[in-house]
Amino acid sequence: MNILFAAVECFPFAKVGGLGDVIGSLPQELNKLQNDCRVIMPFYKTINPELVKDVKEVASFKVFLGKKSYDVSLLSEVYNDVTYYFVKNDEFYGRDRVYDFPDEESRWALFQISVIEAMKALKNDFQVHILNCHDWHTGMIPYLIKSKYYSEFGQVKTIFTIHNVLYQGEYERQTTRQIFNVEVVDEIEHNAKLNFMKAGIMCSTFVNTVSQTYCKELLNSDFLGKGMTQYLKERFKQGRFVGIINGIDYETWNPMTDKDIPVNYSFENYKDGKLAAKKVLYDKLGVDFYTNVPCIGLVSRLTQQKGLDLIMEIAEDLIKDCTFKFIIVGSGEAKYEEFFKELEKKHPFKVKCYLGYSEELAHLVYAASDMFLMPSLFEPCGLGQLIALRYGSLPIVRETGGLKDSVEPYNEFDLTGNGFSFTNYNSHDMLYVIKYAFRHFNGYPEHWDILVENAMDCDYSWTVSAKKYLLLYVKALKS
Repeated sequence: MNILFAAVECFPFAKVGGLGDVIGSLPQELNKLQNDCRVIMPFYKTINPELVKDVKEVASFKVFLGKKSYDVSLLSEVYNDVTYYFVKNDEFYGRDRVYDFPDEESRWALFQISVIEAMKALKNDFQVHILNCHDWHTGMIPYLIKSKYYSEFGQVKTIFTIHNVLYQGEYERQTTRQIFNVEVVDEIEHNAKLNFMKAGIMCSTFVNTVSQTYCKELLNSDFLGKGMTQYLKERFKQGRFVGIINGIDYETWNPMTDKDIPVNYSFENYKDGKLAAKKVLYDKLGVDFYTNVPCIGLVSRLTQQKGLDLIMEIAEDLIKDCTFKFIIVGSGEAKYEEFFKELEKKHPFKVKCYLGYSEELAHLVYAASDMFLMPSLFEPCGLGQLIALRYGSLPIVRETGGLKDSVEPYNEFDLTGNGFSFTNYNSHDMLYVIKYAFRHFNGYPEHWDILVENAMDCDYSWTVSAKKYLLLYVKALKS
């Protein structure tokens, strides 16, 4: 099966969030299942030249946004046995970052039209059967194929994958005519505005999102659906909306081979591995080392979505009542950065905060921590808890989205579960669960070992998820 992924992020070329991780891993797994999955993305100025040193131009064409034409080069590079295509236009992509410019609608319109032009140019070499469009930046592609380009690509089946419905690509109605040269129709409009997300939902062959619980939440909560619930319900009734949980790259995230941690480990020697990782991590961050003190890790974007308001409400009570280390790695909104820095200043022996992102530190935190905190307000899938499970760091999560799908709460009576969870978005519920986890870490080491073994035995590799995507693609081809 010939599959083309259209996305604006892909690790290692460009990664801002979890979207980049998905696009960087899933095509490799699909290709292992005897498919030819390729990726098309913008050619950003920020891409490391070493990654594209053998890039070559395979086509060039003009793209019209309204009456203005833009020259586009289509480049190609093979990386990790996956063929990548890059849409090169320096005016839109030759900038110092990926997102947040005043002309976003034009940048992503050019990319979406270029995806279709690329399919034309590659038709003799690579005839697309499945076009998987990822997130709102690609939402207009299914509509364009269904309308303007139907005669050429009507046989192509489109999948629209929602990674986070919060971001939708909403623009003034005139954008439809002025940029895309198509008529305004109900399928692509929401609240009298052009909405890329709605276009992808209503016009694709199938829609999916990145966990089963997030799928249910989008169908049942107008708050989480952000205006899209009614349209997703329509697709669900047609049997065209499903949830498939993300995976993680089990080669990159593997405590038995990880080069960023001092001692590689499996369950059999996990205590030795965690002890060694603590020593290195604490030394790097200037933390006093104590052998039997539990460590909570948090590696995250520092935003409201991640449930950080709950931490702000109970941090002082937790620090006053409990002996532990709290290590934070991340960056984001100023109020959260300032809160964690101030918390560190007040409690330097318990709290350490690294503002920014360090791949090496992230690996160390997963390996060193005994628990991993993710109290998200909402979480379409979440990758942090999946990595934490892999490293035997027991997740403490709120039961939402992919967190609910992947973390089974500890049952002290039958010793099942792989972490800890709470249901309501309530700081005192979270405080209770953290203290409950501390009690079992300190008081029942043999039970803790069973939980760690349960966690490390979980399989959230892309191998499992890729098979589910493949089943969806087969279903689309038969529809």
